[in-house]
Amino acid sequence: MKSQAMTRRAALGALASLPAMAGATALPVALAATATISDPLAETIRAYRVGVAVFRVIPSEFITTENEEDIVQSTYGPASDRLWNDTPQPTTLRGVAEAMRYAIEEDAFIDHGAEKVIKAALAFLDREAGL
Repeated sequence: MKSQAMTRRAALGALASLPAMAGATALPVALAATATISDPLAETIRAYRVGVAVFRVIPSEFITTENEEDIVQSTYGPASDRLWNDTPQPTTLRGVAEAMRYAIEEDAFIDHGAEKVIKAALAFLDREAGL
């Protein structure tokens, strides 16, 4: 009977390749998995975007000084308030990516270099996870 024992050299070679293989697959797998997991920050940002979209389609002649705050509170206001005053922590990489995207969309940067760094990091997350 032929021995199936692995040589020490083969075992060390196999073990040495594990971190590289795990690193190559860990991020895309982790990001893909987060697409189906609820993330409080990503959901709040989504609610804000939906509310803003609803607000933008309301004809301006329907918005008055008297009703503007009510309309804001019935569209994007609650999500905006939560982002400003009680920001939920991200629980997934999708939440992190959405936070970065939100900051870019809201023109939150005064430093062009910092904005470029965040855009580069977001592009990496998007590319690796197909977000």
